[in-house]
Amino acid sequence: MEKEEFIAELKIFSKEDRKTVAAILFENGYTVRQGKKKRTETGKSVDYTVIVTDKKGESAER
Repeated sequence: MEKEEFIAELKIFSKEDRKTVAAILFENGYTVRQGKKKRTETGKSVDYTVIVTDKKGESAER
């Protein structure tokens, strides 16, 4: 398995916006996944994120 290079972690509040951004990044060759982080110590509030990575050696086509 190839090592992936971390590009960005985007905090996007709207579910529809996360889906749109993820689709655009995917179409441009990036690996995307959804993440979730605790906003507070208790974990009652969470932030949803889009995590962007790229496999090393594949960015030359962009």
